[in-house]
Amino acid sequence: MPAQSGYSTFRHRITVPVHKNVKDIILYNPLFKPVLYYVYLFAYNTFFHPLSRYPGPRIASATPWWLALSLARGTTPKDLLKLHDKYGPVVRTSPNELSFIDSAQWKEIYGHKAPGQLEFAKDEKYHSGMKGGPVILNADRHYHGYIRKLLAHGFSEKALREQESVLQEYVCMLFQRLQDVSRDGTATVDITLWYNFMTFDFIGFLTFGESFNCLNNSRIHKWIEIFFSFAKLLAFNQAIARFPPPIQTLLKLWAIPMSIKSNIQALQQLNTEKIKNRLQYESVVPDFMDKLIEAYNSGKMTFEQLVGNASILIAAGSETTATLLSGLTYLLTRNPRVLRTLNMEIRGAFQSPEEITIARVNRCKYLLACIEEALRFYPPSPQPHQRIVPLGGAVINGEYVPEGVAVSIPIYAACRSARNWSQPDCFIPERWMGEDPQFSGDKREASQPFSFGPRNCIGRNLAYVEMKIIIARLIWHFDIENATEGDWLDQKVYMIWEKAPLWIRLRPVQRG
Repeated sequence: MPAQSGYSTFRHRITVPVHKNVKDIILYNPLFKPVLYYVYLFAYNTFFHPLSRYPGPRIASATPWWLALSLARGTTPKDLLKLHDKYGPVVRTSPNELSFIDSAQWKEIYGHKAPGQLEFAKDEKYHSGMKGGPVILNADRHYHGYIRKLLAHGFSEKALREQESVLQEYVCMLFQRLQDVSRDGTATVDITLWYNFMTFDFIGFLTFGESFNCLNNSRIHKWIEIFFSFAKLLAFNQAIARFPPPIQTLLKLWAIPMSIKSNIQALQQLNTEKIKNRLQYESVVPDFMDKLIEAYNSGKMTFEQLVGNASILIAAGSETTATLLSGLTYLLTRNPRVLRTLNMEIRGAFQSPEEITIARVNRCKYLLACIEEALRFYPPSPQPHQRIVPLGGAVINGEYVPEGVAVSIPIYAACRSARNWSQPDCFIPERWMGEDPQFSGDKREASQPFSFGPRNCIGRNLAYVEMKIIIARLIWHFDIENATEGDWLDQKVYMIWEKAPLWIRLRPVQRG
């Protein structure tokens, strides 16, 4: 019968060829095997991986896409805070990465190790894209210690005392320029810009032996403009490094603008010129480069490494300090009670700006509390600094973590989590004074804005001195008022905060 015959033919056509096509796809189609591999990989990562017991977003457990996109969008610090608020003190942020926010993990992950114990090495993804020999940012344990010993000379207490006259010279210049541009409070000032002028000029002098002349010229030097491009490139490279090499190659070609790449070449050329100039004369005060230059002259450091270390010193010693100064200034203007208390302390302690010295400003307890609270509320280096669990694995937070896993403490999340702080989203310097019982449960050791252990920031003491003197001078000279619309702290992060202009009105203090 025709109907029956037609049915038979139709059935024949869909059963036999379909099996043959499926077999051909599985065995011969070159695209199917990668698809099958990734389906298997996603399933393994989600359900069978040694880290599968840790909580976190399913997409983050299965693929590196979640963290890579977070890095590329510049939202990682706040994204990680949300994850920890939802999932707890330990979160899986990528198939092979864990994030911790309990204060005890600072010692477990970043702390000094006893002889014979293996260090948690820096994750190479953190400095992905950096070329050349090892420098202080990416050196292994032993070479990092060697470079740090060389730098210790320029960051010692003795050196700091000798550097004070240079610091005061640039601070005086900063406030003279602020008095000029503020026009007795009738004009608003982008104070972030001026903080950058000051810190880059000062650190430039201590590194290259000459300032960038930003304060004199009222203009950002080309080096600084290019540095911000370099920071963004490092952030993109961190995201890209989480993918297999073939995908990394494609993403670098597609995702990184040529303008950034050309800027990096220009930065390297500028650094080379600056170092060549520095090699021609002796420093007038103990600076950061003296011992590094000795190592270069004795053949223990290449010229490329000398240039690389100098670049890191400039960036780390200037941008982070300017960032904290900007953040603290904004927070003071948004918290009138705190500002009034600080005004009383500073104006009661000093009769003239010349009295604001390192020795005397160190006595200002409320000023220090304001700085500590700003470092907690708005840490200048908010990205997590991953470390790799060493051979044999390690116990972290009471649980065994296999070797090769990337672990970190996201400083922003640790500093803004209700697990560590009472009223974490409120700017309250009194929590650092040790007098108010409502903050007795705060885990103050969770705030480590200069990192922790043998790789912590060597310039910590210098940074504190700069911040204390500049904020004390600001409060002594001016009544400050915020003139910026919106939430200035709503910023993206590409290694560093992407700061918008911070418009402040500076009115000279009226003294009787």
